[in-house]
Amino acid sequence: MNFAIAKKFAKKNLKANRSLLIPFVISSGIMLMLFNIMASLLDNHYVRTRHEMLAVFMILGLVVIAILSVIFVLYSTNFLMKRRNKEFALYGILGLEKKHIRKIISLEYLVLFTLIGLMAVIGGYVFGQLTFLGVNKLMKDVTGGLMDFPFSLTAFLMTIVALVVLYIITVARSTVGIYLSTPATLLQKGHSGEGEPKSRYVLMIVGFASLAAGYIMALTIKGVLSAVSYFFIAVGFVMLGTYLLYISFSIIVLKALKKRKSYYQPVHFLNISGLLYRMKSNAVALASITILSTAVIVTVSATAAIYGNIQTMATSAYPRTYQVKFYGKVNAENYKIAQEKMTKFVYNTAKDPKHIKNVYTAFNMSIYCQEKGNKFTSYQEGARPCYLEVTELNGYNQFYHQNATLKDNEVLMNSNIKKKLPDTIIIKDKTYKVKPVSDNLLGEYGVDAYGLVVKDVDTMFTISNDVKIRQGSARIVPEMNWNLEGESNEAFYAKLKKSNHNYSVYTRQEYLKSVYELNGGFLFLGIIIGIVFLTGTILITYYKQMSEGYEDRDKYQVMKKVGLSDCLIKKTSSSQVVWMFFAPLIVASIHCLVASKIIFELLHMFAITKYMQYGIYFIAVTLVFVIVYFIIFKLTSRAYYRIVQ
Repeated sequence: MNFAIAKKFAKKNLKANRSLLIPFVISSGIMLMLFNIMASLLDNHYVRTRHEMLAVFMILGLVVIAILSVIFVLYSTNFLMKRRNKEFALYGILGLEKKHIRKIISLEYLVLFTLIGLMAVIGGYVFGQLTFLGVNKLMKDVTGGLMDFPFSLTAFLMTIVALVVLYIITVARSTVGIYLSTPATLLQKGHSGEGEPKSRYVLMIVGFASLAAGYIMALTIKGVLSAVSYFFIAVGFVMLGTYLLYISFSIIVLKALKKRKSYYQPVHFLNISGLLYRMKSNAVALASITILSTAVIVTVSATAAIYGNIQTMATSAYPRTYQVKFYGKVNAENYKIAQEKMTKFVYNTAKDPKHIKNVYTAFNMSIYCQEKGNKFTSYQEGARPCYLEVTELNGYNQFYHQNATLKDNEVLMNSNIKKKLPDTIIIKDKTYKVKPVSDNLLGEYGVDAYGLVVKDVDTMFTISNDVKIRQGSARIVPEMNWNLEGESNEAFYAKLKKSNHNYSVYTRQEYLKSVYELNGGFLFLGIIIGIVFLTGTILITYYKQMSEGYEDRDKYQVMKKVGLSDCLIKKTSSSQVVWMFFAPLIVASIHCLVASKIIFELLHMFAITKYMQYGIYFIAVTLVFVIVYFIIFKLTSRAYYRIVQ
């Protein structure tokens, strides 16, 4: 077969299968467009010099998109080849050799991947500029403009390489099946899966056990460290359970419904029998849609919550606009002198001491120890570490505007570990009565820890001597927090830094800048991954509807011939489509609701200590996704009914 004849075949096939190929081009184009955008941002000089952390997110995003692109392309080509088995069988019957079919397929995919490449490169540059501006806005950087986002040759070459790799994988996978099959087997594949599905009780038991294990982990885990350790294990169990239960449990339930007397009513008979065969051929696709839908909601809601609570994190970390800490040697004899010198240093830096407002001073100490019951002792190698964040009562009362009092043997206490606090704690051989408080003593502490408020600094020195760390006693750090009014913040800060020799100076503005960069990168990556997952959801949903449409078209013709009314056929088909479409959404919603518990535990690392700080975003993202999912349902259902009719 010469090139001209192969080109005619390819052109005819592309036109005839456009309803299947257009979604493939669009979805693959979106994937590679996002890949191009990420690569362009990674190669961008402005991004590398202004937002160092963003480069890390870009690398992670590139890896995720590359892996998911391969998965979605393999899924798409598998569906396309399944739909065209009869066509390839006919080619063989008419005398075309397998190498001729391979040439036709290669030309078809060459055209498709050329379109994908154009969409990826042109769309990547155009939307990349908008993305660049959007990322800068997320990171509160107003200095970057479109001139800072030139066309990236490196990103272009990376996209072309990815495109070529996907093309080779697609052509190889498509042609291998043809080379290993005869025209007879290709024809038989088009009718595979018509037998009644089997009940798989072992898979069902394993599926329920796996799902239960994942749910129990998600609902019972307490503390940040445990959540980090078990999160991906729980995800793995839930994913495995989801796939196994779609494959087995759905079939068993439908078969049980067949045994009821109501099954022999026309509507129930058609609904249940139709769903039974639909589940056999679409169980894996439905499970994939469920997992992807869950991933979209969890990813976007968590990253949005992190970004939306930045101001809360800043206030927690820096209760005033400025903060200074003294990291010199402090002991029981000189701590008051150290605090006085630090206070004098701050007041002398201002043009007028009256400009220093809302002063809050405190002494803090972090202890790395080990916990056994209610007893805290020096850390021993191999033990599970425990952290104590200790402050004194005077600083606590200033910060929280309280008038609390403590005796020598009393402490105020709270924890970011969700468990009941003990009535007393023992530090070495001293017993302290615990008075629980709801105030967040730990601020944005990212690990499991306890917050302690003791009577005075002398008690802090006693505890630091009782609980030794590797370097000896824990260091007590004096700090001062304040606001500035009546003079330039920039000039004051410059003078503060210039004349500073013994103190570490921090500002809320600097902290906000660094956190907006970090969490803006988180949110950007979350949105990109969310778009990728959503694209995969739409792609799989569309192809599922198309597959069902082609399979049901012949069945409906048979039902008409046996005398069923158009109204009854349409009613049962609509009911089946609705059940098949919204089952993944219902299961995904349950997954997300259970996952919200462990996600909330993880978000403690970002100073999200109240559930509704995350819950608001979780509910909002879920509602938006439901609306988007309904739109997908309406659009893909039209394609389904168009094929059937």
